[in-house]
Amino acid sequence: MEINCLEINIMKKLFLSLLVVSVIISVMTSPSICFSEQPNPEVWEHLSDSLYYNKTNLAKSSDIISVWTYRIIPDDERKYLIEHFRKSDLEKSTKYQNLDHQVMLLDIDCRQKMRKIKKLANYDNKKNVLYEETYENSEWTGIISDSKLDELYKKICATPENREKIDASRTQCGKDCEAWVRADERKLFRDKFTHQSHYNARLDKCFILLNYTKKPLKVLKEIKENKIYGAIRSQKDGTTITCNVLEKTCKSETEWNVLVKPYMED
Repeated sequence: MEINCLEINIMKKLFLSLLVVSVIISVMTSPSICFSEQPNPEVWEHLSDSLYYNKTNLAKSSDIISVWTYRIIPDDERKYLIEHFRKSDLEKSTKYQNLDHQVMLLDIDCRQKMRKIKKLANYDNKKNVLYEETYENSEWTGIISDSKLDELYKKICATPENREKIDASRTQCGKDCEAWVRADERKLFRDKFTHQSHYNARLDKCFILLNYTKKPLKVLKEIKENKIYGAIRSQKDGTTITCNVLEKTCKSETEWNVLVKPYMED
């Protein structure tokens, strides 16, 4: 099948902007499957708005879950595609007037909180394929908090077993951080600080963020490795002396906080 490059770029753009977080069907492996206007609730579980996922066909390998999603196309997106293709392919523009739903196959990495697309297909209201593509070498990208994909991630990854493990690790992280602070308090000469602990489930690491009270210094430290991940230190006039998180450097406390955020949040 000949695939228009412009169409591929458009669909990828829509996906990255989360306008196309959706659903998929494989015509090659499941040619007999067809959809009604509303997905079968015994197969497709509703997430939000017009987005569903296939709760009966979750394939898990280690920390990665393959999941099919189904999304009913909203009017504004349909109109956008109709107008877009009107300029380059009038026949396709006419077909997209009947664009009904989209299906997608995603891999979700529950530990790293990342996803990649494997397959995508658009269907009209008579179950005809308007566009389809298989992504052989798609890249892993992070799942944005509070997005539709984040809802899917929480639904399929936060199982009772996983949640119990995460809760236990979070509790242990808090204890380990307090033990480290108590040990530091026994030092004869020490700089006072306030601290915040956080177990990062995505990285499976326990972090402590130290904010020293008598000097402009903040430190991000991983407790189990006893490794400093980053620090920012400034002069009294606010001039930055040191500012980094691992190999990434920064020029201000605002920039440093942005670099630290992925470690202190899930």
